[in-house]
Amino acid sequence: GVTFHAKLGTQGERVERIKRLAEELAPIVGADPALARRAAVLAKADLTTEVVGEFPELQGAMGRKYALLQGEHASVAAAAEEHYKPQGPSDRVSSDPVSITVALADKLDTLVGFWAIDEKPTGSKDPYALRRAALGVVRILVENDIRLALAS
Repeated sequence: GVTFHAKLGTQGERVERIKRLAEELAPIVGADPALARRAAVLAKADLTTEVVGEFPELQGAMGRKYALLQGEHASVAAAAEEHYKPQGPSDRVSSDPVSITVALADKLDTLVGFWAIDEKPTGSKDPYALRRAALGVVRILVENDIRLALAS
């Protein structure tokens, strides 16, 4: 498989973790668990395509296109693109429960994984964009009025 990070496994293992987290988060967020699971499975599928390899800025947008072309549910397709958001302070936060579920699962997996292998941001160094992931989690929860115990 394609390596995600030497200490955190392959993209396939990462997607499996995101899928399990999405299954747990779906009822809290109010998402259909089957759609959240399917969206998590497809969330990173476009990363292995030639288009995204050549034009990385299209990641997510191509995932949505591919999902729609293969007849996936609209929420599953939307999550393929929206789970990357917010990327910055001007990015809008999704209000679609499936997108929210996968975005939270993805960002929480990233944060927990890199913290677990002691790859925390220091000063000006944040090579894995962990600050952006943490701010994304907070914005998603606050802007969608979701109460989630992050300690559990």
